[in-house]
Amino acid sequence: MRFQPPWSGAFRLQTFFHRTPEALPASAIEAMRSAILDSSLLGESNLTAQFSGTYGFSVTFRREARAEVTERFPAFAPFLEAALLPGCNAFLLNPLLVHNGRGVAAHLDRSMGSYGAGLGNPIAVSVLYIQVPERLAGGELRLYHRGERVAALAPLARSLVTFRGDLVHEVASVEAGAPELSAARISLVVEQYRVSEPLLARVPRFELRTRKGVAA
Repeated sequence: MRFQPPWSGAFRLQTFFHRTPEALPASAIEAMRSAILDSSLLGESNLTAQFSGTYGFSVTFRREARAEVTERFPAFAPFLEAALLPGCNAFLLNPLLVHNGRGVAAHLDRSMGSYGAGLGNPIAVSVLYIQVPERLAGGELRLYHRGERVAALAPLARSLVTFRGDLVHEVASVEAGAPELSAARISLVVEQYRVSEPLLARVPRFELRTRKGVAA
């Protein structure tokens, strides 16, 4: 299964996001959930200050290293197959776990900026909802264009949302329903970049990062 957002070929600026309900089978989602919660890499987020109090880890990779990513994280393979856009060549993959009292502050994704200036924004960001607590309150994904909110998307289990990489976005604070990490709102996110060949050399072929630094 390959997800093709309506702007993947000719990028149409008026299209802010695309959502596919039940994008992957329940068995694949459960395998990803177990892989995330059981991972020795899981800890407080290593991303920017906007992610304070959330949990996860990150994987940077170039397209040619996709096989290495799926060898290290076989459960993630269906997500990558469904979400990766053919025109992109560099990616930042991260699980995101948000529990009660936490959210993600408004930000613009520029994760590749840590590898050098000029890498810019992603073309798109894809979010797969792995676990949505039954009694979740809060936790919606909010998208902004030029200071105006253009979407407020409640998380739906098994749904895949892909939105433009130039949109400021945030995750509203989770108010109830996720009292502990195992019951958290869990998503799997991939930032998708189209990087020129000279700049692509700055991006690691395959790198795992946690809050403690680069992981072996």
